[in-house]
Amino acid sequence: MHRLGLLLLNRLVAVGFCAIFLLMATTQPAFSQIAPGATQSAAQTANINGTVTRNDGAPIAGADIELSGSARRSTKSDEHGAFAFAGVPWGTYEILARSGQQTVSRSNVVLRNDTSVTIAFPPEGGLQTIGHVTTSNAGVHINTSSSSVDSINPSDAAFQGEGTWKNVLDQVPGVTASGYLGGGLVGDAAVGSPFVPVILSLNGALPYETATTLDGMPLQGLTLDGSPGGGLDLNSLPLNAFGTADVVRGPGANSPSIVDSVGGSFVLHTLGAVTSNHFEFAASNDPYGGTIENAKWSLHLGRLSATLVYGMNNSPGPLGTNSVLGGLSTPATINGQPVNAPTSSNNFNGCGIAFSYCSYTNTLLYSPVPQSTVWSTHSGAADIVYNVTPSVTAEAFYAGTRATQSDGQAGFFPMSFAPAAGYSGSIQPSPGTQTNYWLLQGDGVSPTSQASSLFEEKLTASIGSGVLRLAALQFYTYFSLANGQQNPPNGQYTLWGTANVGTPGATTIYNGTSASVTFPSLYDTSSAWSVNRDILASYATQIGSSSSIGVSFVKSYYDNPSSFNLYSDGAPIFSFSQTADVAETTTETRVHFDSDVSDKLALGLSWYFAHGAYHVPGLTPGTYTDLSFPYSAPRFGAVWKANPDTAIRLSGGGGFALPQMTDLTGFSFFCQPTLCNESIANPNIKPEESFGYDLGSDLRLHHDTLLSVDLYRTNLYGQFFNTTSESMYNGLPLFISSFGNLGTTRMEGVNFTVKHDVASGYYWNAALGLTRGYLVNVPASFYNNPSVPCTKCENQTFVPGLNFNSAAGYLATVPYANASALLGYRWNRGTYIDLQPTYFGNNNGYLEPAFAALNGHIGYALGKRISLLATFKNITGAYDNSVAHYYPAYQNPVIPGAAPVTDGIAAPLSPNAYGPRAVILTASLHL
Repeated sequence: MHRLGLLLLNRLVAVGFCAIFLLMATTQPAFSQIAPGATQSAAQTANINGTVTRNDGAPIAGADIELSGSARRSTKSDEHGAFAFAGVPWGTYEILARSGQQTVSRSNVVLRNDTSVTIAFPPEGGLQTIGHVTTSNAGVHINTSSSSVDSINPSDAAFQGEGTWKNVLDQVPGVTASGYLGGGLVGDAAVGSPFVPVILSLNGALPYETATTLDGMPLQGLTLDGSPGGGLDLNSLPLNAFGTADVVRGPGANSPSIVDSVGGSFVLHTLGAVTSNHFEFAASNDPYGGTIENAKWSLHLGRLSATLVYGMNNSPGPLGTNSVLGGLSTPATINGQPVNAPTSSNNFNGCGIAFSYCSYTNTLLYSPVPQSTVWSTHSGAADIVYNVTPSVTAEAFYAGTRATQSDGQAGFFPMSFAPAAGYSGSIQPSPGTQTNYWLLQGDGVSPTSQASSLFEEKLTASIGSGVLRLAALQFYTYFSLANGQQNPPNGQYTLWGTANVGTPGATTIYNGTSASVTFPSLYDTSSAWSVNRDILASYATQIGSSSSIGVSFVKSYYDNPSSFNLYSDGAPIFSFSQTADVAETTTETRVHFDSDVSDKLALGLSWYFAHGAYHVPGLTPGTYTDLSFPYSAPRFGAVWKANPDTAIRLSGGGGFALPQMTDLTGFSFFCQPTLCNESIANPNIKPEESFGYDLGSDLRLHHDTLLSVDLYRTNLYGQFFNTTSESMYNGLPLFISSFGNLGTTRMEGVNFTVKHDVASGYYWNAALGLTRGYLVNVPASFYNNPSVPCTKCENQTFVPGLNFNSAAGYLATVPYANASALLGYRWNRGTYIDLQPTYFGNNNGYLEPAFAALNGHIGYALGKRISLLATFKNITGAYDNSVAHYYPAYQNPVIPGAAPVTDGIAAPLSPNAYGPRAVILTASLHL
C-alpha cells in the first residue's frame, strides 16, 4: 500500500503540474533571460537549435559544430544546415562552426531557455565578421564554469558500434569504470555482455559516492546479480538513449546534488528537441561474430518534436553454445556408485571479503558440460517535446533495455586441475599456483534476464522574469534467474581425474573414461525489482542585470523487493526475501545565488539541505526501525576570466553519502556445506560527510589548442567499512560481518588535458589523471580489539599512507594513474584515421598491474549519406581474454607488528580481461 500510495501521489502531482502550466500558458510572456554568465544547476537545462548558412542563406551541411562553456558538446550540421544541442546547463557559451577552411563562432550565447542561433559564413576571402558572428575567439574554447566538466556522447558511441559504457568512460581522466558488483557476489561474464556491470567512480570516490542523475534527479537501481547499492550499474541504461552526458567532478557550486556525490556527478541529458526530419541507421559486428544495429528517427512537426531510437545486439559470446571442460559440484553417483567426498574445494573468505570466490582446486573434470554465452539485448528511447505555448514546453522521455540469455550461465569460474597421485591422463595437473589449464566452470544453467524502464515527464514555463521547471521520473530495474540449476544435468560424461566412489569409498582414477553421472537436485530461484521514483521542482529568476537566484527541491524514493531460494533435493536450505516495506527516501533543497561581479569575475554560492530516511528491519525479527539522517552544507564557486584565453576556477564545499540499505538490513544466519555466514545490521551507522575543493584553469595556447588542469582534495569523514570476524559453529567456520564508520580518509590528485583540434589536418589530445586515496586516522582499537589482535579480519585492508585496496565490501580501486591520448589525421568530414592508446595505472578497475591498451579508427565518408568506420580494439592484445573475472587481486597489506594473514588474497588465477582483439566494422546511413 505504501508503494501504491506513492505511485498515485506521483501521478496526481504530474497531472496537477499540467493543469497549472496550461493556466499559465495563457497569461505568461515568452521565456525571459536570467543574469548573463550565471551558471546554474544541471537541473536547469535548455536546448539550443541552430542553423549554419552561407552568406547568401544557403544551408551548409556537414559543418563541425562545437559548444563550449558550462558544458562542452560537439555535433555536425545536417543536410539542411541544422544542428541541435539538448539538455545544456544554463550558462554563457560560445558556438564554433567549421566548414572547409573557414571557421566562425558565435560568442556570449546566454542560455536560460530554449534558444535559436543562426551562424552565417562570410564569402571566401571576405571579412570574418558577419553581424552577430565573430571570429575573435575561434578555435577551441575555455570552460567558464566553476566545475571540472567533461562531456561524452553516448548515442554517437552506440551508432559507431560501441556496446558498453565502459570503453567510452575509460578515456576520461580521474574516472574509473569498474565491473565490480557493489553489495553482491563477484562473478564472471563475457566481455561486452550486457550482464557485465559498469559502475562509475569519480576522483577517487567509491561507486556509492558517485551520483548518476537525470535533470538533477538521482537514479538508483540493481546491479547485475540483483543486488542493490554500490553505485548505479550503467548497463541498466541504454547507451543509445542519451545524446550527451557530463562528467561533473569536484564540489562545484552548480552541482545538481550533493547526495552520494562525494567525487562528483554523472549527469545524463535526454535526446531533446530536433529542428528537422532525419533518419540514421548503423550496423556493426561485435567481437564474437554477432551483430549490433541502431536506428534513429527524428521528426519535426510544427510545435511537436520527436526522436525515436531502437537498437539490438545479438551475440554468441566467446563460447557460443559450445561445451567446455567443467566441473565444480560433487556428483551424487558415478556409474551408480555413491561419491563419498567432495571433488573440489574453495576458501570462501580467502579473499578477505565474505562470499568472494578466490580459487578452486578441482580433482575431477567432466565433459561435455552444456554451456552458453549467447545473449540478446534490445534497447531504445523515445523523446517527445511539445511547445504548448511560447511560454510552456512539455517533454516526455522514455528509455528502456532488456537483456536475456536463454540457457546462460550465471557466472564462470576458472579452475586449476589437481588430481591425486597416480593420474596419467592426457590433461596434466596445474603445478603449484600456476594455472596450467584455464578451465571454465559454469555456475548454473538457466534462463536469465534483466530489464530496465525509465520514464520522465517534464514541464518548463516562464513566470515573470524567471523559469519554473517541474519534473517526475519513474525508474524500474529487474533481474530474474529462473530455476537455476546449480549442477549439470544427469547423463553420460567423459571424466578425468580422481574421485572417492563406492562403499566405504575408494580412490578411482579416470583418464577420459565415459561414465554415467548423477548430481544432487540443487537449484535456486531468484528475482529482484528496484523501484526508484523522483520528483523535482525548481525556480530561478534574474536579479538586476548581472545576478540570479533560485531554489530547487528533489524528492527520491527507492525500494528493492527481492527473493532468493536455494533448494537441495526439493528441500529448502536457504531462503531470503525483502519486501517493498524496506525503503529509502531522500529529499534535497538547494538555494543558489550567482552573479557576474565584473566582466572578469563570476561568483556562485549554493546551500544544500539534504535528508535521508530509511524504513528497515529492526534487530528483533518482525520489527522495523525508522532511521533519519539530516545534513546541510554549502558549496561555492568562482571563475576569474583573466583574458579571452584564460580562465581560473575555484570550487569547494561539502558532500554527503548515505549507507546502502543492505548495510542497514544485514542478512540472517545460514550455513552451507563448508561454512556459515551472518551479517549483523548496524542501526548506529552514520552517513559519510566530506569537504573538498578543486582549483583549475583553462588556457588557450593557440587558436586550436587548449590546456586544462585541475587539482583537487577531498576529506571524507566516517567512510563505511565492512569488518569480518571468524569463529566456529558446529565444526564449520563462521564468518560474521558488519558495517561501521572509519575516521578520516582522503582522496587527492590532479587531472590534466590538452587538446588540439582542426577542421582538417592533424588533430590530437592527451589526458592524465593522478590520484591517491589514503587513511588519515581510524577509530581506536580499529586494528586490535581489547582482547584479541585483529590478525584475520578485513580491517587490514586499510593502512595509513597506502591506496585503498578494499573497503566496505566494495573494491575501492583508487587508481594511481590513468591516461589516454588520441593522434589522428582528418581529410574532410567523416574521413580520418587515428590511434588511441589508454594507460591504466596500478590499482586500476581491471585489478591488474599497470598496463596500456591500444585502439584505432579509420573512417571514410561515401558522400553525404553513407559513411564507413573500422574500429580496431586492443591492437596489442593487452589481457586479451573474452571472460572477465572480477576477483580481488591485491595482497592484504599487513599492519606493522601484526601477525601475517594466513589466508590472504590469492594472486589472480588468470588475467582480468580488458577485452579481445577485434575489428568492428560499421556502416552508417543518413537520410
